[in-house]
Amino acid sequence: MSDSKQESIVRTISQRFSGLRFRLVLLVVLASLPPVVLTLHIARQDRQRQTAALRQRSQDIIKLAARKEDEVIAGTRQLLRAVAESSQVQLGRWADCNKWLRTLFADSPRYANLGVIKPNGDVPASALPLTNTVNLADRPYFQRALSSRAFSMGDYQVGRISGKPSFNLGYPVFDPSGQVQAVVFAALDLDWVNRSDYALQKLLPEGATWTKIDTNGTILVRYPAPEKGLVGEPLPEMSLLKTFLSGKHGVMEAVDPKGISVFYDFTSTRSALVAGDVISILRVPRKVLFAEPDRVMIRNLTSVGLVAGLVLGIGWIGSRYLVLRPIQALVNFTAQLGAGDYGARTGVPRARDELRQLMGAFDQMARALQQREAERQSADNALKASEMRYRRLFETAQDGILILNAGTGQIDDVNPFLTDMLGYTREQLLGNKLWEIGPFKDTKASKAEFRELQRETYVRYEDLPLETSAGKSINVEFVSNVYLVNGSKVIQCNIRDITKRKQAEGKLKESRQRLQTLSRRLVKIQENERRHLARELHDEIGQALTVIEMNLQALLESPAAGALARRLKASLTVVEHVQEQVHDISLNLRPSMLDDLGLEPALRWYTKRQAALAGLQAEVRVDPLEQRLDPMMETECFRVAQEALTNVVKHAKARTVTVELTRNDEQLHLSVRDDGVGFDVARLREQAVRGASLGLLSMEERATLAGGGLQCHSTPGQGTEVHAWFPLKWAHPAVLIGAI
Repeated sequence: MSDSKQESIVRTISQRFSGLRFRLVLLVVLASLPPVVLTLHIARQDRQRQTAALRQRSQDIIKLAARKEDEVIAGTRQLLRAVAESSQVQLGRWADCNKWLRTLFADSPRYANLGVIKPNGDVPASALPLTNTVNLADRPYFQRALSSRAFSMGDYQVGRISGKPSFNLGYPVFDPSGQVQAVVFAALDLDWVNRSDYALQKLLPEGATWTKIDTNGTILVRYPAPEKGLVGEPLPEMSLLKTFLSGKHGVMEAVDPKGISVFYDFTSTRSALVAGDVISILRVPRKVLFAEPDRVMIRNLTSVGLVAGLVLGIGWIGSRYLVLRPIQALVNFTAQLGAGDYGARTGVPRARDELRQLMGAFDQMARALQQREAERQSADNALKASEMRYRRLFETAQDGILILNAGTGQIDDVNPFLTDMLGYTREQLLGNKLWEIGPFKDTKASKAEFRELQRETYVRYEDLPLETSAGKSINVEFVSNVYLVNGSKVIQCNIRDITKRKQAEGKLKESRQRLQTLSRRLVKIQENERRHLARELHDEIGQALTVIEMNLQALLESPAAGALARRLKASLTVVEHVQEQVHDISLNLRPSMLDDLGLEPALRWYTKRQAALAGLQAEVRVDPLEQRLDPMMETECFRVAQEALTNVVKHAKARTVTVELTRNDEQLHLSVRDDGVGFDVARLREQAVRGASLGLLSMEERATLAGGGLQCHSTPGQGTEVHAWFPLKWAHPAVLIGAI
């Protein structure tokens, strides 16, 4: 081959590999690399997630197994306690005990055996028949039960009676003197444990196994249960035992005895069935663990390859018509134009070249600018309308408005209402600092308040004293807000004259004080009248009824009674009934015990009296009082308790009631609680306001008049508590002498 031909071939190859088509193809290949890398990265992350999920799955299995073990231990404890407290075991009737244990054993497949051990280790009773004498004195669970005198657990072992791998649990049996006379035991069948826990087996991935071993490498639990029992045998992966025991937990990949790559998640934990630590091992083959990530990775790589191939083919074919031909036409047009052929054309009809796109972009930009100018004009018009509305509101507002410069405190604007309120002209206020005008002439305080206005976006003063230009003192409500106007912060202060409202509040307060004074006087007069009526009923009418009763009794016993005996007896019964009613009315009006002995005895007597009448169970708790209270305090506290107990008897349908009288923080606290049907406090208060029921309002008013308060807590179906408190006032000695 000649040199010229070789050079031609090299030039052709160079042109192909440096041409635009090759570059487009190379771009497609390079564009396909990120999806491939992303697919591999996602596959790696999926494998990491699967490994983390393996760890979480292992923890879930451990928690579930621990819960199941606790349930088995709890059930076994209850079973052994029942056996230990049975009459057969307590009285040593071993024949009956054997029959009973066999019945329990038949209904409890989880156990390999049930039995009783004497203190010397002999087994007098067993659910499984004893072919010869068995002594279990060396068993750890038996020794622990004797020494601890409580429920005990042993270690893994093969039962001497059952011949099965099991865990033994013991419970001491006490004689009447409190000495251990025997130990009942239950052998938990490990084969049954492996077969019974379907919930735990469902947590295992397909092809995975979960094993629990002790520190010697002996298999204690194995899921799923093998066809041939591995429980009690050494772990097949004994070469890894040292690694399993080296740390608390970990995940490792190793090759098992069958040559399969396997992931092991191992955790050192405690078990309710073993005295020491155990190792939990979740074993999952690598191909099982990563089956889903590998499948997704292969599928994604295949998809990326197909898409890349399709794009490569389309790009190779389409580049000739979509890119190469227009560019070649532009090259030919440029060459012709450069040669001076100004009539040359590209020959590409209706081509949307970059120049037309640029011109279209300029047109689009002009249209966008025109639209933005129209939007700006519209925004300016809206702003002017908004400013006009604000100015109209500002000028006609019925509150004083003060606009401050947030930086200097200078007054920028005031509305007419504020100038009329303060008596200053607008010119006198504008341009001054807040603290330079009469109403805010306290310079130090005004500067401090202005600094607070600067710090906070919202400040409110409920009652701020000001002076008008005429020296008149007024009270105002002051509210400030910080706004951003044209890039600068301004403070708008709204000032409302509340002088008349304050005066009205003062008159209302004075009126309330007069009403309270009148109420106290009325209550005092009412109590004096009650005391007088009670004494009149007891002393005058009671004595008169007593004389009538004595006369009727004398007539009834005289020989002249004769035919009048029946009428005399009826009259005597009526007089006795009237005496009881007079006595009850007298006590309800004003029990003399309250005046003679004080609040504590009266409260105890009245509570027990009401409880006896209504069939309630009552409890009274009273802190001792070293001296008598103020008579008004005693009266109001007793009346509140009387009203509360009356409501319990009439409406509560309660079984018990508790009355407490305590003192703390220089206050006297009264509490009346019941376990009755309860009620809706808000609804009852509404009814009381309408006049339907005044009991609650009466108690509140009495507590308030005494200088205290009252709260009522009640929920339908959950009982009621009335809590009242009073200032702790002691009686004057002269009052005590008068009361005595």
